[in-house]
Amino acid sequence: MKYIDRTMIKRVLLNPVENRLRAGWRVLLFLLAVPIVSRILAVIIKPLFGSTLQNTTIKWFSRGVVVVIAATLLVWFFRRYLDKKSLTSLGLKFNGRALLDIVVGFALSGLMAGIIFVVLIQFKFLEIKEINWNGNGISPILEIFLWFLGIGAAVAWSEELAFRGYILQNLGEGIGLVWAIALSCILYGLMHMSNPKSTLLSGVLIVVIGYLRIFGWLRTGQLWLSMGMHAGWNLFQGPIFGFGVSGLASRSLVKHSLSGPKWITGGPFGPEAGVVVVPVVLLALIVMFVWTFKRNGLGTGVRRET
Repeated sequence: MKYIDRTMIKRVLLNPVENRLRAGWRVLLFLLAVPIVSRILAVIIKPLFGSTLQNTTIKWFSRGVVVVIAATLLVWFFRRYLDKKSLTSLGLKFNGRALLDIVVGFALSGLMAGIIFVVLIQFKFLEIKEINWNGNGISPILEIFLWFLGIGAAVAWSEELAFRGYILQNLGEGIGLVWAIALSCILYGLMHMSNPKSTLLSGVLIVVIGYLRIFGWLRTGQLWLSMGMHAGWNLFQGPIFGFGVSGLASRSLVKHSLSGPKWITGGPFGPEAGVVVVPVVLLALIVMFVWTFKRNGLGTGVRRET
């Protein structure tokens, strides 16, 4: 009886063919590890950077540096010791095409944010107050670059590595790609529901944006296009056009005031909480499809467990 019980437990926990934890357990452990690591980061950041955190720009930049290090180490550890695969196999093969994907994704997000900005002006939902970068004794170019690293590049790397990399691809091995896409998008939306000024609509729309990021991986088999889009979206939304970045405020080049229904404009949360974002997401999907038209795409990159 004990032998049978142990055998059943082993079969539930382990993939007998690959001799490793089943995908569902790996994802569950990863999701449990993330808040633990986040708590540790919160303890580390303040004494590590000290009084410099009084400067908002330095605060977000330093936070970004620590988040990138932590996310990379966490995903690497799980990928190496639980998945028994390499970190690059998540879609981090870097070459000339990868660099182009990053640039195209970045530019596409700039176009998306710019279209939203112009549309809101045309419908008189947005009024420009000032175009000026009010720095803190730091060169405006340097400060914008630090904001880009802190809330653009750092968040893009960390979230894409975790969601479109580790979580999505492991779920795909466990429950199949279609269900994995649905579940990872829902998890992504729920995660952002904890952000300031979030609404039910923002959660739903971020589910849609989650698929936009997945689409980049589906079309290329790599994470670079999605990372470029994510970094550009955060930079152009906040530091450039002055919108909220998923409910978080940042220093910005353009200062404006919003009026009209929040369900259209997104209000203080940012365009991700307004239906104004839906047409530009559809446009982005079309552009990404055209850009990757001759690619082989994901193919059989995710194999479901037995």
